[in-house]
Amino acid sequence: MSRLLALAISALVAGCVHDQQFRTDNPGAPDDPRAVLESAAAYQLGFVEFDDQGWFWDPRQMETVIKTIRSATPALKAGGRKGAVVVLFVHGWKNNAAYDNGNVQTFRSILANLSAFETAESAQEGRDPRKVIGVYAGWRGLSATIEPFKELSFYERKDTAHKVGHGALTELLVRLESLQRSNNASLNGARVQADTRGRETEFVIIGHSFGGAAVHSAISQILLRNFFESVDRGYPLKSFGDLVILLNPAFEASQHEELNDLATHATYARSQEPVLAVFTSKTDWATKYAFPVGRSLSTALESYRTDRPQRAEDLQTIGNFPSFITHDLVYAPGAKAAAAQAAGAAPAQAPVIGRAEASDTVGKILFVRRSWQGREANIHPAANQKAAPPATFTNVVLRPKATYTSGDPFLIVSVDKEIMNGHDDIANPNLIRFLSEFIVFCRPERPQRPSAAAQAAPVRLAAPAP
Repeated sequence: MSRLLALAISALVAGCVHDQQFRTDNPGAPDDPRAVLESAAAYQLGFVEFDDQGWFWDPRQMETVIKTIRSATPALKAGGRKGAVVVLFVHGWKNNAAYDNGNVQTFRSILANLSAFETAESAQEGRDPRKVIGVYAGWRGLSATIEPFKELSFYERKDTAHKVGHGALTELLVRLESLQRSNNASLNGARVQADTRGRETEFVIIGHSFGGAAVHSAISQILLRNFFESVDRGYPLKSFGDLVILLNPAFEASQHEELNDLATHATYARSQEPVLAVFTSKTDWATKYAFPVGRSLSTALESYRTDRPQRAEDLQTIGNFPSFITHDLVYAPGAKAAAAQAAGAAPAQAPVIGRAEASDTVGKILFVRRSWQGREANIHPAANQKAAPPATFTNVVLRPKATYTSGDPFLIVSVDKEIMNGHDDIANPNLIRFLSEFIVFCRPERPQRPSAAAQAAPVRLAAPAP
């Protein structure tokens, strides 16, 4: 018995991934695997890392990122205004900030595609393309490499994710949003108001798995405050930044109860845009099956009311709780779709969209976006409301449930396996393509300021695929 115990302890120690900082060269050469700042032709990517207590490993990483954004967003530029598209990604379980990590490679693909779309959209709007800057928030999502310890780390890593969300990640988020506001205020002068949507500098947040839990922990109370300060006064609900996207988030539906209750009983301004979008795969075993089992054990001694589904919400994740789900993301391959891509390419082979294809795609997205934004304002079920239209993207359709309140800014979406198959399939080409398109889709309509070049060679606005 003692030998077996010693062997188990040895295996655990050998398979343990120590809490460590991966990006130690500040900023370092762009092609150095330890560099805090990577530079590519289409984007820049900075890294900010957190330890198991939710503290910054090195605050200089954040300062490098902020300096990079500031240098890309001068107050004024000859010939037009200048801003940036800033995207923060918080990885999930079994990942970290290593140079060859799958989540890092996937994020690079997302940034490259966003850059292609930005070039195409700026040409249609007659403005300079904005620089795309990614911020990768790294933490010890991978704490063990030997089974069964790797799988058993699920709940221990969940606790760490919430520490990160309640810790220095909140400071990073607030600093980045403050920088966004400051830049937009300098570009728009005294006319700029609290809502910065649609202005030059854009800020999007993406969280995967426990990274989604960390993001939700950091922003949920801020969204709650924003609800009372905006929707109750007849204004659109303001997001944290411009948009928050969570992929297979691993946290209890009960943590979203207050926001969901407010959202489904509110009247929205006609200009309301999506604020929080949660995408959960129909085949995600980790959040659909493993999560409830573990929660059943950890909440066995807790007390719940019987007149409300408290226990059910405490066992299921937000994306698997039936009454919360607002949409289905349906796989519907178009004429240009390559069926082989649906099986999922390796992260390093994730497709990057070409210039011509990006122009056609952006034209279609703008067409769909205008239809979506033209919907009538409504009240929850009591009103004779107009149903929300589906939104058609390349290879996928975002289809609202019959119970969806048109205008509800919280989209809880159930995703077909061809788009995201299981918990970790975020490198799926169909998903990467959709995320880039969805970010463009959620932007409010910008004023058209055609340049001489744009007037001479306008880009055709393509109709959405049937």
